Amino acid sequence: MYDATKGLETEGNWQNFKQGALGNLLLVDGLLYLKPNDVELLVTAIKGYAGYAFAINETEYLNDYFAEEESSSYGDQAIYNYAKAFAYGRRFLGNEGISWDDIVKSQNKEGGVEAKLNMHLSNNMESYEAILFTAQALGGMINLQKTDMTLVSYLPIVKGMFDWVCNKEPDISFGVCQIFYGTYEASRPKMLGGNPEKGKKIFEKLIKNNPNNWLARVAFMQFYIIPMSDEEEFKTQQFFMESALRKHYRELLGKPNRKLDNAFKEPRLRLYQSLAVKRYEVIKKYQEDLF
Repeated sequence: MYDATKGLETEGNWQNFKQGALGNLLLVDGLLYLKPNDVELLVTAIKGYAGYAFAINETEYLNDYFAEEESSSYGDQAIYNYAKAFAYGRRFLGNEGISWDDIVKSQNKEGGVEAKLNMHLSNNMESYEAILFTAQALGGMINLQKTDMTLVSYLPIVKGMFDWVCNKEPDISFGVCQIFYGTYEASRPKMLGGNPEKGKKIFEKLIKNNPNNWLARVAFMQFYIIPMSDEEEFKTQQFFMESALRKHYRELLGKPNRKLDNAFKEPRLRLYQSLAVKRYEVIKKYQEDLF
């Protein structure tokens, strides 16, 4: 089942993924009830719930965020699913002999979180994805609950987990490391250690190296361009995304005489592309209010 998650990444229809993925995740929950410490099932659950929270719940939450709604059921659902992914992540760590308290205390020791993970975890894709998506889940919980200072204090742990994965497998998941680091630098003010210009350069390099990962462009828009009110850069990315919208629509139609566009030659990018299109549509809807 763990290997089958790669198949879900080939789904280019965001609505299909929304409707179908949660049922599969509930099946994984059931299987984990029978085999609570199965590594492949645990990693599938961590990746699945964190991915669903990001791809579906947070995308739906964007409407409420830009509309400045005081509360959002979509934001709540994102938190719930991130929390579920994180709980499975803690179970994975526990099975490897690492408690959450160990992780917290490791920040004050030589080598920090990375060293602690190096002591206990194998260098394989299952471990990388388990830690990557556990970190994403905790980071998502923090981002959606910024007034909870105890939760916010765990942000260095999130970075330490990303560092452990990304130093070993920098190209994992088509640029998720670079999206994290770009967002990490761009979304924090300089007085709190952020470096928006460094974040911008990370995004620009990612876009250059991975032009078909449209999510990189939309993340650049969401986490740097819009907060910095850079309207000219917004127009540059908008021009590309308008073309991407048309390509995506033609691909979904699936006409027999169509030629496969180069943008779709990597099947596992389809989900990332469909997510990018969906988020761009929300951003476009609020464009006049954002600039």
